[in-house]
Amino acid sequence: MQRQRLAILRFALITFIAVLAIDHAALAQSDAVWPTKEWQTSTPEEQGMDSTALAKLVDFGTSRSLDSFLISRHGRLVLDVYYAPRSPDLPHVLNSATKSVTGTLLAIAYQEGLLDSFDRRMLDFFPDRNPAALDPRTRAITIQNLLDMTSGIDWTEPLDGQPTTFREMLRSPDWINFILDRPASSTSD
Repeated sequence: MQRQRLAILRFALITFIAVLAIDHAALAQSDAVWPTKEWQTSTPEEQGMDSTALAKLVDFGTSRSLDSFLISRHGRLVLDVYYAPRSPDLPHVLNSATKSVTGTLLAIAYQEGLLDSFDRRMLDFFPDRNPAALDPRTRAITIQNLLDMTSGIDWTEPLDGQPTTFREMLRSPDWINFILDRPASSTSD
C-alpha cells in the first residue's frame, strides 16, 4: 500500500514538473490557441512530444486506477484519457488538487489589487452570513489561515479511516454553509 502511494505521488510530481516545463517562448511566438471555448487538439509529435512515452503514462494510469489524465502542450490538448467508469461529462470531486490552483488564484488576486491582504477575515467574503451566530474562532479565520490549512475547523478525515466529515458534506445541499457551520476543533496542533 505504501509503495503504491509513493508511486502515485512520484507520478504526480513528475507530471507536475512536466507541466512546468512547457516551452513558454514557443507558446508566446505562436498564435493564441488557449483559452478559448474549447481545447484545440494536436498530435503529441506536432508539439514536440513522444507518443510512445505518453502511451506508457496511459498504461501507468491503468495500472494505478487513475480516474483521468490530461496533458496540454503549447495550449493544445495532446492527451485526454478517462478510465472507466469516468468520462468527460461526469463531474469529479478534486479534493486536495485544488489547493495549488486556489493559492495561485489568490496570489494573482492580491497582485492585481483584488485582495488587499491575506489577513482579511474569511467571513468578509460571505456578507450574507451572520457572524454573531458563529463560533468566535470561526469569525477569526483569515485567508492566510485557509491557505496554511490552519483554520481550526473541525474536520475528521483520517488517512487510515473513513472520511466522516467529507461524506457528511457530500450529503449536504450547501457545501459552503456546511463548512462555515462546522465547529472549531477542540484540539490544537
